Amino acid sequence: MNQVGLTEGYLAYDDVGDGPPVVFLHDGTLDRRVWDRQLLAFDEYRVLNLDARGHGESFTPTTPYWRGDDVIALLDQLNLPSAVLVGQSMGGTSALDIAMDLPDRVRGVVISGCGTSEQYWQSPFVVGLLKRQKAAALRCDTDAYIEMYLRLWVDGPAREPHEVCPSVRERCREMAMHTATRHARPDPVLPGKAVDTWARLPAINTPLLAVVGELDCSDVKEMVERVVSAVPNAKLEVFAGAGHMLNMEQPARFTHTVREFLDGLSGQPS
Repeated sequence: MNQVGLTEGYLAYDDVGDGPPVVFLHDGTLDRRVWDRQLLAFDEYRVLNLDARGHGESFTPTTPYWRGDDVIALLDQLNLPSAVLVGQSMGGTSALDIAMDLPDRVRGVVISGCGTSEQYWQSPFVVGLLKRQKAAALRCDTDAYIEMYLRLWVDGPAREPHEVCPSVRERCREMAMHTATRHARPDPVLPGKAVDTWARLPAINTPLLAVVGELDCSDVKEMVERVVSAVPNAKLEVFAGAGHMLNMEQPARFTHTVREFLDGLSGQPS
């Protein structure tokens, strides 16, 4: 494990390979282990796999912060002027924020299953489960809280738990339990410079690839499509038969899709 030192603590990350840098950013509640199947799959690239603060092996925040600062701290420590950002869910929102606020530090963006950091939830499936998850948190029922998380972001609205790959579901349960028991406290995230994000999407001038699972919730699919329609140089790919955690459910296809995007950037100046 490598570390980025900050004033409050440190961020944990993996550093694998040599070549153009690619930073992987994980989902909220989970950690950098979501990318286990991708970590060694990108020959000729330098893969940097970061635990966000309050997740995994990184420190637990006690003061407000902006998630983009953590990515920039990583790049600065490694003397990297820019990188491609690959973000799933929460990690994707961070990637979009950085692409809007610090475009010189971003060579390309891949987002999976997310909109901007100003996400919104309208579908009865999501709203209902979020209410049940909040109620579980208030009564300190960690098992129920995590089960609601899995129903939302692993199973999704189209499947029952038994219809999802058991190893994917259990791996996500392990990560979520680790976050809940090690980092359980309010998450004081600042919007930072990331305001009016939906209106500012057309300013993103870097290539962008968006992927989404066919079986993800309607809110997520709508937000992904909204990002793609607003960003000038954006492409959308829908993964049939996959839910929100598509990189874990269909790792070979995900890796191939992202590698094609990365290889397409190889002729651009860094």
